[in-house]
Parts: sequence; structure tokens; C-alpha cells
Amino acid sequence: MSASQEERRFSIREAEQALPLVRSIARDAADKWKELIRVREEFGNSSPEHDRLTRELSDLDAELKTLGCHLKDFESGLVEFPGRHRKRDIQFSWMPDEEGIRFFVEPGSNIRLDIFSEQAR
Repeated sequence: MSASQEERRFSIREAEQALPLVRSIARDAADKWKELIRVREEFGNSSPEHDRLTRELSDLDAELKTLGCHLKDFESGLVEFPGRHRKRDIQFSWMPDEEGIRFFVEPGSNIRLDIFSEQAR
């Protein structure tokens, strides 16, 4: 993997600084997802509205990837930022209703751990 292809690693501070833009994108994605579910229930998977919303969700996901983070769940807006914490590779885990970066997940896990808890040390 070349240096340009390496995954960006965020510090907590860098992830926090990215939150205003990430929050906006994640909320838009969650709203579009809810709208897509409504359209699917009403019209199925093949309508111009469905296609438009699918493209918009794909664009929002791509925008987050450009920033270096990953939209893990469209419905909740869960976003993960690759990072390092206490000399370990982790994913900082954040949701739009959270004020700041407070949780992380270990590689291969979906369990969100509090950064400031004793478990995280």
C-alpha cells in the first residue's frame, strides 16, 4: 500500500475538529435514509425518487470517505474515524446525537467502549 493509499489515522482532537462537517453529513444521510425507507414502502425499489435518494446517499458516503471516516450505519448516522488511542489502533465511534468523540471500537468488534472508562486504559 502506498503512502497515498494508507488509511488516515485521527487523533481524538482531529476527529473532534472534523465533527461540525461530519455531523452535517451524517444527519443528512440519516434523513435521506428515512426518506428512502418511506419511498421503498410506498413505491418499491424502482422509482425515480428511489434512484435519486440512493445516489444522494452514495454521494454522502463518498464525502465522508474523502474526509477519512466511514459511515457505518445510515439509519443512526454512526460514523467511525480510524485512529490510535493509548498506542492501539482503534475506530473512534460517534453518532449525531453525541456532543463529541467519547467512544471507540476495537478492530473486529462492534462494541462501543467509553474512551474515558477504566476498560479503555
